[in-house]
Amino acid sequence: MSRSSLHLDSPRQPLARPGAGSPAPAGNVTTEPAVASGSQPSPAPRRHGGDNWRYSSQLNQQLTAAQRALGFVDSLAGQLEALKGELSGQLTQRRVDSARLARGIEQVAQQWSQRGAASGGSLDSRLQFRLAADARQTFTVRGLEVANLTQGVAETLVFFSGEPGSGPAAVKVGEPLSEAALLAALGRALAPSGIQPQLDEQGQLQFSVAEAAWQGVRERFSLRGGGIRFPAGQPQHLKLQPTEQALQPQQWQSADHAGTRQTLQKVLRALDQLQLSRAAISRAMAEVRHAIAQLSQMSEQLWADGFVNDFNARFNTPDSESGLYEVVPALLGVSRYRVLSLLALP
Repeated sequence: MSRSSLHLDSPRQPLARPGAGSPAPAGNVTTEPAVASGSQPSPAPRRHGGDNWRYSSQLNQQLTAAQRALGFVDSLAGQLEALKGELSGQLTQRRVDSARLARGIEQVAQQWSQRGAASGGSLDSRLQFRLAADARQTFTVRGLEVANLTQGVAETLVFFSGEPGSGPAAVKVGEPLSEAALLAALGRALAPSGIQPQLDEQGQLQFSVAEAAWQGVRERFSLRGGGIRFPAGQPQHLKLQPTEQALQPQQWQSADHAGTRQTLQKVLRALDQLQLSRAAISRAMAEVRHAIAQLSQMSEQLWADGFVNDFNARFNTPDSESGLYEVVPALLGVSRYRVLSLLALP
């Protein structure tokens, strides 16, 4: 799991509130209404003008996405708890009932395969929550590393995504080129194809694309170089390596005690990850409900004015240092690589 960040795509990330009573707005969601077991949808806010209603509708959609994600997480956690009990019980016996354990593993695998539909696109394959219900597949490309692209002789790389409406995209790499400039150039070139470059927590270059478009990009993404880093002439198909999924039940073993013990450890790690995801989802739901409650009492313009005035009051006074102390905890753990990736977004 990645370190905590300010983005809702991280299970560890708390939703930072800009100011008391002034929640930050979030992006659009396009999911069908669904309510997780045990959760009740918040009533639609009273209408105070078209803009306020539109914004409130977006918040309700985001709440729906969070509820669907929570329902999936709880259901999967229940199956993993049952499997954990079976694995623990089998390990206390001399003989492992591999067929029974295999059925339990298969049930988890089937549940995991329904992640995208069940969560409405709000949980990605790493169990990172996406409030905008826009789960993405991250991947790396051999030869496209930061050091390789920012050093050495200059060369023009031409990308072909094969996506409808996107043509060839050229990017000049090599010295002199900074990490930030590289991300910005790749971001502009690949934006029409829906592919986004980013740096992971270790500063390694990776890419992401909407999960629905992943298979098409994987089959058609190609590149033509200038004969330095990549061959010139005909575009070469790129081999994309997807990042490892949070759960890989298809690899879990139960044929003997050794395999069963290893599977138990993987199940325990998966349960820990689900707890982190659940915490992030719960925080998101609390913030969205708070925003809906606030908007039900005022127009969007009044809310925006109140936020600006509150922000200025906090950070433009002689004692503004005390306000800084409220913001710093939310920034802890945010790496320079994540900041660079955000700044490079087109």
